[in-house]
Amino acid sequence: MDLKRFVLKHIAPATETARDAWVIKHILKLPRGESILDVGAGEMPYRKYCNHLKYKSHDFGKYSGVNVKVGIKSGKYDTKHVDIVSDITHIPVRKNSFDYVLCTEVLEHIPEPIDALEEIARIDRKGLIITAPFASLTHFYPYFFYKGFSEQFYRVNLPKFGYKIKELFTYGNYFDLLGLELLRLPLMIIEYRKPLLPVGILVLLPAVPLYFFIRLLSRLFSQSSSVFCFGICVFARKI
Repeated sequence: MDLKRFVLKHIAPATETARDAWVIKHILKLPRGESILDVGAGEMPYRKYCNHLKYKSHDFGKYSGVNVKVGIKSGKYDTKHVDIVSDITHIPVRKNSFDYVLCTEVLEHIPEPIDALEEIARIDRKGLIITAPFASLTHFYPYFFYKGFSEQFYRVNLPKFGYKIKELFTYGNYFDLLGLELLRLPLMIIEYRKPLLPVGILVLLPAVPLYFFIRLLSRLFSQSSSVFCFGICVFARKI
């Protein structure tokens, strides 16, 4: 595991880990034998949690991660095993084809996210598990169109397509943001100026005590999530 992955996984504030835990919890609650389409599934990280469901995957299949020089780089990205390859706004299945739809960290990569929601609602019969960042750095370039979506994006738009929000979960807060970016500072120096590796390490040393102070502030002022959060997760039912 490289330095960046180690820091983000084991030391940084909970970002992907909090989201993953929420998504997995709701997948496991779905009734056995129901069908689910994982829209924008990519490498299908949640497939292994859908063994009790009739799982199908979808992706547009154009991003490979190879030769990407802008933003956060994923390296090789393999989507060749998905079941349905199409644009998210025109998925070639009939209306109400699936009991549930799963759509995680996809909307920021869609030029017209409202059209995507409309198509998801067309094929979805019972409910939707959907997540997207509130604010994110550039990633999956050039398929990156929005930094993120607010709580109100879901509250206003999901009812237009026949959904009622049953749960809305946010993770991270303003102080988590400060802590994460403080950790990311030396990593950014190393990423863009690899000869300055010693400088990046030196920057990290005085940042460590400040980081743990910020982590304390995060716990004391969790309500600062109303100003900033990493992402929003929604479970909605068709009505």
